[in-house]
Amino acid sequence: MRNRFVNALLIQQGACNPSGIALTLHEACKECIAQGVDQRTDPAVRLITHQLAFLMNTQQIESELTIYSQLTRECEDRK
Repeated sequence: MRNRFVNALLIQQGACNPSGIALTLHEACKECIAQGVDQRTDPAVRLITHQLAFLMNTQQIESELTIYSQLTRECEDRK
């Protein structure tokens, strides 16, 4: 198994599978916990998260609050 830093660099080259990136993020977080490292400040975790956020266009949610409200409503309607 590659370490989280290698995975982060590979993902930054253009990974486009959200579920694969999410699984790698989970593994990187577990690695941080095992090493006593803060996941929120770990450079690898942050890069992996960045690629996932980019793919999911979360910037749009932050910049247009109507999108946030719409997504919330859709989730509430489907629960």
